Amino acid sequence: MTTKYDDLILKNTPNWRSISDITKKVGGDKSEVMKACERLVEIDYLQTNPNKNKIMYKRKNELQDEFNFLIMMDKFEANQKIELNRLKQIPTLMMTDGKRFRSKGIELMENILEQIDRASMVKIRLKHQKEIELISSNVANNRIKILDNYIEKITIALMNKHKEEYTINAIEEYFQNHNKKMDIN
Repeated sequence: MTTKYDDLILKNTPNWRSISDITKKVGGDKSEVMKACERLVEIDYLQTNPNKNKIMYKRKNELQDEFNFLIMMDKFEANQKIELNRLKQIPTLMMTDGKRFRSKGIELMENILEQIDRASMVKIRLKHQKEIELISSNVANNRIKILDNYIEKITIALMNKHKEEYTINAIEEYFQNHNKKMDIN
Protein backbone atom coordinates (compact mmCIF):
# COMPACT_ATOMS: atom_id res chain seq x y z
CA MET A 1 0.00 0.00 0.00
CA THR A 2 1.53 3.28 -1.08
CA THR A 3 -0.41 5.74 1.09
CA LYS A 4 1.95 5.07 4.00
CA TYR A 5 4.57 7.22 2.21
CA ASP A 6 2.30 10.14 1.28
CA ASP A 7 2.84 12.34 4.32
CA LEU A 8 6.62 11.87 4.24
CA ILE A 9 6.79 12.51 0.50
CA LEU A 10 4.82 15.74 0.88
CA LYS A 11 6.98 16.89 3.78
CA ASN A 12 10.19 16.21 1.84
CA THR A 13 9.28 17.80 -1.50
CA PRO A 14 9.09 21.57 -0.89
CA ASN A 15 11.72 21.78 -3.67
CA TRP A 16 12.29 19.69 -6.78
CA ARG A 17 13.53 16.17 -5.99
CA SER A 18 14.12 13.00 -7.98
CA ILE A 19 12.67 9.63 -6.99
CA SER A 20 16.09 8.57 -5.70
CA ASP A 21 16.30 11.65 -3.45
CA ILE A 22 12.74 11.18 -2.22
CA THR A 23 13.35 7.49 -1.51
CA LYS A 24 16.47 8.34 0.53
CA LYS A 25 14.55 10.92 2.57
CA VAL A 26 11.43 8.78 3.02
CA GLY A 27 13.03 5.35 3.28
CA GLY A 28 11.29 2.26 2.00
CA ASP A 29 10.93 0.50 -1.30
CA LYS A 30 11.76 2.65 -4.34
CA SER A 31 9.00 1.16 -6.50
CA GLU A 32 6.40 1.82 -3.76
CA VAL A 33 7.64 5.40 -3.33
CA MET A 34 7.44 5.85 -7.10
CA LYS A 35 3.84 4.56 -7.14
CA ALA A 36 2.98 6.88 -4.25
CA CYS A 37 4.47 9.84 -6.15
CA GLU A 38 2.47 8.94 -9.25
CA ARG A 39 -0.73 8.76 -7.20
CA LEU A 40 0.06 12.11 -5.55
CA VAL A 41 0.48 13.61 -9.03
CA GLU A 42 -2.92 12.13 -9.97
CA ILE A 43 -4.62 13.83 -7.03
CA ASP A 44 -2.84 17.11 -7.78
CA TYR A 45 -0.62 17.14 -4.66
CA LEU A 46 2.69 16.87 -6.53
CA GLN A 47 3.83 18.43 -9.75
CA THR A 48 6.37 16.99 -12.13
CA ASN A 49 9.14 18.48 -14.19
CA PRO A 50 11.25 16.36 -16.55
CA ASN A 51 14.94 17.12 -16.02
CA LYS A 52 17.22 15.38 -18.51
CA ASN A 53 16.65 11.66 -17.85
CA LYS A 54 14.88 12.13 -14.51
CA ILE A 55 11.41 13.18 -13.52
CA MET A 56 11.52 15.67 -10.69
CA TYR A 57 8.72 16.04 -8.13
CA LYS A 58 7.68 19.00 -6.02
CA ARG A 59 4.80 19.52 -3.60
CA LYS A 60 2.04 21.53 -5.20
CA ASN A 61 0.85 24.30 -2.92
CA GLU A 62 -1.70 25.99 -5.19
CA LEU A 63 -5.43 25.55 -4.86
CA GLN A 64 -6.94 22.85 -7.02
CA ASP A 65 -9.17 24.41 -9.66
CA GLU A 66 -12.45 22.81 -10.76
CA PHE A 67 -10.96 21.31 -13.92
CA ASN A 68 -8.17 19.54 -12.02
CA PHE A 69 -10.63 18.37 -9.36
CA LEU A 70 -12.80 16.79 -12.07
CA ILE A 71 -9.76 15.15 -13.68
CA MET A 72 -8.74 13.79 -10.27
CA MET A 73 -12.25 12.44 -9.69
CA ASP A 74 -12.19 10.75 -13.11
CA LYS A 75 -8.97 8.99 -12.10
CA PHE A 76 -10.45 8.07 -8.71
CA GLU A 77 -13.54 6.64 -10.37
CA ALA A 78 -11.49 4.69 -12.93
CA ASN A 79 -9.50 3.12 -10.07
CA GLN A 80 -12.73 2.46 -8.18
CA LYS A 81 -14.24 0.74 -11.21
CA ILE A 82 -11.24 -1.61 -11.32
CA GLU A 83 -11.70 -2.48 -7.64
CA LEU A 84 -15.45 -2.96 -8.07
CA ASN A 85 -14.77 -5.37 -10.95
CA ARG A 86 -12.22 -7.24 -8.83
CA LEU A 87 -14.77 -7.39 -6.02
CA LYS A 88 -17.26 -9.06 -8.39
CA GLN A 89 -14.66 -11.64 -9.41
CA ILE A 90 -13.72 -12.71 -5.88
CA PRO A 91 -16.32 -15.17 -4.57
CA THR A 92 -15.28 -14.68 -0.93
CA LEU A 93 -12.77 -12.59 0.96
CA MET A 94 -12.37 -15.03 3.83
CA MET A 95 -10.66 -18.38 4.25
CA THR A 96 -12.88 -21.36 4.99
CA ASP A 97 -12.18 -20.96 8.72
CA GLY A 98 -13.98 -17.59 8.60
CA LYS A 99 -11.21 -15.89 10.59
CA ARG A 100 -8.59 -14.91 8.06
CA PHE A 101 -8.66 -13.12 4.71
CA ARG A 102 -7.61 -14.91 1.54
CA SER A 103 -4.57 -13.39 -0.14
CA LYS A 104 -6.74 -11.91 -2.92
CA GLY A 105 -9.06 -10.58 -0.23
CA ILE A 106 -6.19 -8.84 1.55
CA GLU A 107 -4.97 -7.34 -1.71
CA LEU A 108 -8.47 -6.08 -2.53
CA MET A 109 -8.92 -4.64 0.97
CA GLU A 110 -5.55 -2.86 0.74
CA ASN A 111 -6.46 -1.35 -2.62
CA ILE A 112 -9.88 -0.21 -1.40
CA LEU A 113 -8.36 1.24 1.76
CA GLU A 114 -5.79 3.10 -0.34
CA GLN A 115 -8.57 4.63 -2.42
CA ILE A 116 -10.46 5.66 0.72
CA ASP A 117 -7.28 7.10 2.29
CA ARG A 118 -6.57 9.21 -0.78
CA ALA A 119 -10.12 10.55 -0.92
CA SER A 120 -9.93 11.30 2.81
CA MET A 121 -6.64 13.09 2.27
CA VAL A 122 -8.28 15.39 -0.29
CA LYS A 123 -11.23 15.96 2.06
CA ILE A 124 -8.89 17.02 4.88
CA ARG A 125 -7.15 19.46 2.58
CA LEU A 126 -10.48 20.89 1.41
CA LYS A 127 -11.69 21.33 4.99
CA HIS A 128 -8.46 23.10 5.91
CA GLN A 129 -8.68 25.37 2.86
CA LYS A 130 -12.29 26.17 3.73
CA GLU A 131 -11.38 26.99 7.35
CA ILE A 132 -8.68 29.44 6.35
CA GLU A 133 -10.93 30.81 3.60
CA LEU A 134 -8.74 29.93 0.63
CA ILE A 135 -11.72 28.26 -1.00
CA SER A 136 -15.39 29.13 -0.69
CA SER A 137 -17.52 27.03 1.65
CA ASN A 138 -19.87 26.21 -1.20
CA VAL A 139 -17.14 24.81 -3.46
CA ALA A 140 -15.48 22.93 -0.60
CA ASN A 141 -18.76 21.43 0.61
CA ASN A 142 -19.72 20.32 -2.92
CA ARG A 143 -16.34 18.67 -3.44
CA ILE A 144 -16.46 17.00 -0.01
CA LYS A 145 -19.91 15.65 -0.85
CA ILE A 146 -18.60 14.21 -4.12
CA LEU A 147 -15.73 12.55 -2.22
CA ASP A 148 -18.11 11.22 0.45
CA ASN A 149 -20.29 9.67 -2.28
CA TYR A 150 -17.19 8.13 -3.84
CA ILE A 151 -16.15 6.56 -0.51
CA GLU A 152 -19.69 5.43 0.24
CA LYS A 153 -20.06 3.71 -3.13
CA ILE A 154 -17.08 1.40 -2.63
CA THR A 155 -17.83 0.64 1.02
CA ILE A 156 -21.48 -0.17 0.31
CA ALA A 157 -20.46 -2.40 -2.61
CA LEU A 158 -18.00 -4.21 -0.36
CA MET A 159 -20.55 -4.74 2.43
CA ASN A 160 -23.36 -5.74 0.05
CA LYS A 161 -21.18 -8.31 -1.69
CA HIS A 162 -20.24 -10.08 1.53
CA LYS A 163 -23.23 -10.26 3.85
CA GLU A 164 -21.98 -12.95 6.23
CA GLU A 165 -21.71 -11.50 9.72
CA TYR A 166 -18.17 -12.80 10.28
CA THR A 167 -17.05 -11.27 6.96
CA ILE A 168 -18.64 -7.91 7.77
CA ASN A 169 -17.00 -7.95 11.21
CA ALA A 170 -13.63 -8.83 9.65
CA ILE A 171 -13.98 -5.99 7.10
CA GLU A 172 -14.89 -3.47 9.81
CA GLU A 173 -12.01 -4.64 11.99
CA TYR A 174 -9.60 -4.41 9.03
CA PHE A 175 -10.61 -0.82 8.34
CA GLN A 176 -10.35 0.12 12.02
CA ASN A 177 -6.92 -1.48 12.40
CA HIS A 178 -5.53 0.02 9.22
CA ASN A 179 -7.04 3.48 9.48
CA LYS A 180 -4.42 6.16 9.90
CA LYS A 181 -4.55 9.82 10.75
CA MET A 182 -3.80 11.99 7.76
CA ASP A 183 -1.63 15.03 8.46
CA ILE A 184 -1.73 17.36 5.48
CA ASN A 185 -0.45 20.93 5.57
